[in-house]
Amino acid sequence: MSTTELMLKTSLEGRVLRTLQTHFRRPNIVLVKESLAANGLNPEQVEETLRLLQEDVLTVSEIMSQLREKGFFG
Repeated sequence: MSTTELMLKTSLEGRVLRTLQTHFRRPNIVLVKESLAANGLNPEQVEETLRLLQEDVLTVSEIMSQLREKGFFG
């Protein structure tokens, strides 16, 4: 495992990415909402992420890109 992969697994961005990927395997919006909050997103960020997720037109990669642009990860 590379250093980059290890850092992604422990960073907020990595935790959010894994949560979103899980949603596409087993959709459960309540679980995703709780997980995003537990991972460290504030309530407004959680709602924005859920809004993007529920549009059903964006991939996980596209959602993550938009979250990065909005400054969610620092």
